[in-house]
Amino acid sequence: MNVSDVTVTLPDGSTRRVAAGTAVREVAEGISPRLAKAALAATVDGKLVDLASPLNADAHVRIVTEKDVAEALPLVRHSTAHLLAAAVTNLFLGVQCGIGPATDEGFFYDFVVPRPFVPEDIAAIEQKMRELAQQDLPYERQLWPRDEAKTFFSGRGEPLKVQLIDEKTAGQREVSCYTIKDRDTFVDFCVGPHVPSTGKLKAFKLLTTSNAYWKGDARNQPMQRVYGTAFLSEKELQQHLTRLEEAKKRDHRKIGKDQRLFMFHPWAPGAPFWLPKGTTIYHTLANYIRGVIVPAGYTEVKAPIVFNKGLWETSGH
Repeated sequence: MNVSDVTVTLPDGSTRRVAAGTAVREVAEGISPRLAKAALAATVDGKLVDLASPLNADAHVRIVTEKDVAEALPLVRHSTAHLLAAAVTNLFLGVQCGIGPATDEGFFYDFVVPRPFVPEDIAAIEQKMRELAQQDLPYERQLWPRDEAKTFFSGRGEPLKVQLIDEKTAGQREVSCYTIKDRDTFVDFCVGPHVPSTGKLKAFKLLTTSNAYWKGDARNQPMQRVYGTAFLSEKELQQHLTRLEEAKKRDHRKIGKDQRLFMFHPWAPGAPFWLPKGTTIYHTLANYIRGVIVPAGYTEVKAPIVFNKGLWETSGH
């Protein structure tokens, strides 16, 4: 037995000896080629890591595939957010990248752009994402000296990334960056992990855009947020998109307009003008609620209808 070997304990309790520094991917390959092909990531002593992560000590290892939905789905969505950012920086010059997390419904990524995105932009971005996915480009994790990473992003005109590095890696000598190497190499400061390559991302869709602010604070840099969703299979994606379309049909704004309950006007954006039918429903509900809460000892208050603009500047709406 080589003293530099480490022991890998698998979920079934079996063990394997591998050389220190062996990548998790090689463990999967040693178990079976089929498992290696299906692998998206792995857990090492319970921590989710890239397949390229080296094993430098004895560890419990579990290979993560699409069957492990709780871990695989957020991983795929986070990686798709990076794919989105790679496509945007490929298509638009002078873009600054913010953050791009996975969410319960998909993912988003925030950008500083010269002008807001329009629907034609979103279509072009999604097409570029599909091109990058078809190229099966590797997600490569690199450890950079912290000051070198700050210099890199500063020189590229991305002060927001420098700010993130300052906030999230204080006291560290190295920081984690990921690359997607196409014609133009996309580099992002990120702790990861990610799927091994863009080819693993096959079921995604960009949905909408909105205005945003850096860190959600209206006093900070205005940004454009692009929302998308991703799933582990095309079937699941299509089911989700169908649910969204059905939800639109039941949207209260559409129903209210179709049934002539209320209307909106540019003079009062966001505030409804109640029409006769809607006013009847409004008062019926209000009277019902009063009949419940007053006997229970509650009293009513009235809030202002008009507020100082400072409220909306603070909320970001």
